[in-house]
Amino acid sequence: MARLMITAEDLEDLRLSYDILTSVTLRALGPEERADDSPEGFIAIYEPAMQQGLRLPMHPFFREVLKDWNLAPCQITPNEWDRLALYLLWVVAEVGGNLTPREFESIYRPCRSAGWYNVFPRPGQKWRTATDSPNKVHN
Repeated sequence: MARLMITAEDLEDLRLSYDILTSVTLRALGPEERADDSPEGFIAIYEPAMQQGLRLPMHPFFREVLKDWNLAPCQITPNEWDRLALYLLWVVAEVGGNLTPREFESIYRPCRSAGWYNVFPRPGQKWRTATDSPNKVHN
């Protein structure tokens, strides 16, 4: 499988395109490195995930959820980032952003399919709006 060579100029173009802060270090994978086994201290991100809503630095909510699920951002399907970003916006609008990563994880779970992960509701879990019972998950 041929690998595209990404130049320093390409990385700066990505930084500008997605408003990535200069405090975030960008680097291309080396010839022997793989996205699913990133070097220590780094995470691999596919550009389609950025196109679908993933932003750097990553929102603390997503960092915590991915850490708990033991997943890297590149393991989530690119389309899923769009849905997760919209979900976080809904949470902020609906409940004032008070949904914790633990509450989110009690409602949703990662499901592997063809090497990628999607996020699906757990069976029997329902979310009530803030007017019903703020920040609580109910069966």
